[in-house]
Amino acid sequence: MELSAMMISTVLAPVLIVFGLSHILYAGVWTKLFKGWVKDHTTLLPVMLMLLIFGLIMVNMYNVWAWNVWLLVTLMGWGLLLKGALYFLLPGSWLKESIKAFTNEGFMYFSGLIAVVIGGVLCYFTFWV
Repeated sequence: MELSAMMISTVLAPVLIVFGLSHILYAGVWTKLFKGWVKDHTTLLPVMLMLLIFGLIMVNMYNVWAWNVWLLVTLMGWGLLLKGALYFLLPGSWLKESIKAFTNEGFMYFSGLIAVVIGGVLCYFTFWV
């Protein structure tokens, strides 16, 4: 069963590292992008559809709630699924307010650091252990 988690991590881990570094290095650009989404959240439709689909794929491939490093894969899958589903189910005013909460550069640095750490841990266990 861990083979499925490792297969997902071969893609997920490098993506998390790249996105995390991007958030750290270009926090101002990401903040500007988020502020644009507050004005028009409908531009997120394709992104959220992809999150919903990728979340469903991840949850169907690996949904094991064991206390080990691969729990990160399960949590990421459910997180993507939930985020994508909520986008389609919540009213637009709530979406705008929730996006607005993340429109500061400090959050971009913090989320970037978290993404790099999780991606690094998954890379280590996927490629080197």
